[in-house]
Parts: sequence; C-alpha cells; structure tokens
Amino acid sequence: MHRFAISSYLCEPVMLVSPMTYSSIFTSFEATAQRYPDRPFLNVLRETAQVYAIDAGEISCGQMYRRAGQLKNAYADAGYGPGHRVGVLVENRPAYFEHWFALNALGVSIVPVNPDLRASELAYLVEHSEMALAIAIPARVEDLLEAGKSANLPVIEPDGAIPTAIKAATPALPNHQTEAALLYTSGTTGLPKGCVLTNEYFLNCGDWYQNVGGACALHEDGERMLTPLPLFHMNAMACSTMAMISVGGCLSVLDRFHPTTWWQSVRESRASIIHYLGVMPAMLMNTEPDVQDKDHGVRFGFGAGVEKQLHVPFEERFDMSLVEAWAMTETGNGAIVITAHGDRHVGTGCFGRPTPDVEVRLVDEDGKDVATGEIGELLVRRAGKNPKFGFFDRYLKNEEETAKAWEGGWFHTGDVVRRNTDGTLVFVDRTSSADQARTLPQSKSKAC
Repeated sequence: MHRFAISSYLCEPVMLVSPMTYSSIFTSFEATAQRYPDRPFLNVLRETAQVYAIDAGEISCGQMYRRAGQLKNAYADAGYGPGHRVGVLVENRPAYFEHWFALNALGVSIVPVNPDLRASELAYLVEHSEMALAIAIPARVEDLLEAGKSANLPVIEPDGAIPTAIKAATPALPNHQTEAALLYTSGTTGLPKGCVLTNEYFLNCGDWYQNVGGACALHEDGERMLTPLPLFHMNAMACSTMAMISVGGCLSVLDRFHPTTWWQSVRESRASIIHYLGVMPAMLMNTEPDVQDKDHGVRFGFGAGVEKQLHVPFEERFDMSLVEAWAMTETGNGAIVITAHGDRHVGTGCFGRPTPDVEVRLVDEDGKDVATGEIGELLVRRAGKNPKFGFFDRYLKNEEETAKAWEGGWFHTGDVVRRNTDGTLVFVDRTSSADQARTLPQSKSKAC
C-alpha cells in the first residue's frame, strides 16, 4: 500500500489563527493568502477541466487573491455593496470562488443557484431573493434573463463586463453579522425557503473544522481535500472551503461524483481528506475490487448516511475511516455532532456524541423528553448565552417559519433519533410531517 505524504511547504511554521478573528470570509482568505501565497488553494483535475473546458492544474492562494481583488475593484466601481445580492450559477468552477470572494469583500451576499433548476424555479429564486445581478455559465444566461425579465435582471457570464448596480448599496463595512449568502431549501412541501447565512456562520464552520481534532484533525502543513459535492450546497461551500482556508490547504472540487474514476481522482488530487454523501460508498462498493483500492493517502472521509451494512466492509476494503456526522444548513457547524472522538459504533447509524458546546434534546410528539434508548425528534441549540450562534440568521421574508423552527428556544430538526447509553446518538428516520431533510447527505437546501 502506498501512502502519499502531506507536503511540507518551504515556509516557517506559523500559529494557526481562528477564522473567527476576521471580519468576513474574504478577510479570512486574505490572511491565508498573505501567509501562504504560493500554496495551492484550488486544484482543477483533468477530468473536471475536460467537462468544463477550462485549464487543469493548481491555482495558488496568491493567484486566487489577485483574481478576487481585481473583481472586487470592478464590482466596487459598478456600485455594488451591502444590501445587494448576486446570483451565482457557475457550477464548481474556479470562477465561483473568484466572484464569491470579491463580492464578500464588499459586503454583497451571493445566491448560489443550482444549474439544474427549471424555469419556474429560477423565476421564483430571482423574485424572492431580489438579486441585483446574476452570473451564469453561457448555457444558462438566456434562462436567467427570461426568469428575471419582469425585474430587468442583468445577467453576465463569469468573465463579462459588470453592469452598474440598479440600486444604491447601503454604506457599511462587512462584519460578522453581514449576510454572506442566501441558500434555498428544497423541502418536501411548499415553496423553498431562503436561509440567510452570515459571515459568522461561515467563519465558525472554518473554526470548528480547524479545531475538531480526533479522527478529523487537520494539519497546517498541506492538507488536500477532495469533494464531489456542489458549491451551491453548504457542505462544499462552508465546510470544505472554510476548512481549507483555515489551515492553508488545497481543495479539489469535482464537477460531480464519478464512481468509475473516483479513486483515480483521489490519487491525482493527492487527497488527505474526502467529503462524501451516503450514496457514494454504496456505489463504490459495487465496483470491481482492484489491487489499487488501498493505494491512496486519504486519512478520513467526512459525511453522513453510509448504509449500515456497508460501513465496515467499505473501511476494510479501502483502508480509510468514514466519519459520520450530523448537521443541517440551518444549524451550520453551530450544533454539529460527529463521530470524531471515542467509539464510532461503525455500522449502526451512530453520528456521535454532542460536545459541551452543543445542547440536545430528544422529544416525543407532545414535546416531552424521551428516555435513553427511545426515539424522539432531535432538538438542538448552542450552549451558552447565544443559542443561535453559528446557525442561520433567519428564513428570508418568513418570520412565521423562522419562529416555528425555533419554538421554545430550541431548533426543531425534524430528525428522529435515539440516544445510546454512552450518550452517542443514532439516526433513525425523518418525522412524517417534517418539511426538512437530514443534513450532510441532504439538508433543507441540500447544502450538505
């Protein structure tokens, strides 16, 4: 078995700084780019490059910082700033990061758009978010123009000239509470709800990952993460991206999950970490065994929903740990639970034991706490003075649903869970009436 060593870059070791130290996503990335200008930030694999018809290869922190800086100036000259939202439909391309960081630097919120949305769904997103501009791949420009016709929405390609903002920005400096993104849900009933996510939400995701330790400990000497998850979901956008920013690591983002070439991508990316959805291990176990199955450098996979009967066989065949976790778009990493410490109870649906900074209740239909070993709906909140720390800010234009989700001062997840005698939690099912979906494999906005 061959293990790829984590690169030791030619620089003096530095003390890791918490992303929470910074005021925004951009200033956190800026600090990383200044510490490690020559380290790779993005790695575009050959397969992904061919799909997107872009260049393969690594993009350094310094290169990304300069690209984002140029776009920042262009957006500023066009009048964009706090109070504006910009739709971003560019798939998992480097341009996503360039525009995201540039806009975040100015206090502009982005609205990540699923490229597979239909015309009516696009029209709803445009109208509800009140986006001032949209950036789209060439194949979807006309669709977004049609969707935003009534609002005269300008739509440009990623390298297009930036039009003057259609309304004035609000004079303000970006801070922790500035809206950074608006991610839409895809619940089972009703119209999608827009989750307002602040800079604090994203910075806390990076801080959590930087410090989680245990089976998911990150190193500062060249982590390389591979994810096939879409950047319009919270997992890749907040967890993966902010994790790599926090330690000066390199992120390889595939266009999508390709089972037959997955391990080739793992080896080509030199990944030390992968992110997965529950369906992925099942698909990989259906491939023919290969002498190279263990020929990789992955220390752990981070995700949720692996089929119980496949958990142990997968780890044995591919010689890596699948570390199960629970979170939601709404909770972010403010109330994440993970099997990074202690007994993982592999193959049981266990997703870990809450840390002291996360409070958990399991309740029955009447809202009463259930006993150990009995199932109940999972309620969560942050311990301490601010129970909403690290969570979403609100559902846009929907105070009623926001209040309902936080009824009684606890966030109601809609997940049915059981507590083991050792305090670990086991995922069981969804509540029948819940308009929510389990995270990491799915979330309300499919962001994890």
